[in-house]
Amino acid sequence: MARIRPLTKDEVEGDVRTALEQSERAFGEPLVPTGIRAYSPPILEAARMLAAAPARSHTLPPLLRSLVCLRAGQMVGCPF
Repeated sequence: MARIRPLTKDEVEGDVRTALEQSERAFGEPLVPTGIRAYSPPILEAARMLAAAPARSHTLPPLLRSLVCLRAGQMVGCPF
């Protein structure tokens, strides 16, 4: 359980709400780190940009990038 209570999409507005809704669509519910970062919109945006960087770099083909993400998730116990 997080020490800081994650914010919900009902508690925020604008771009932060959009980010929480995107997280909910992708994972079924907003991820806890996204809800915690919602307290600081600049940090939330920076984290989203960092997470999107590998896809924007076009360094790896999309299929290989997906396999790398899947394997990294398996290694840390993430239930993809």
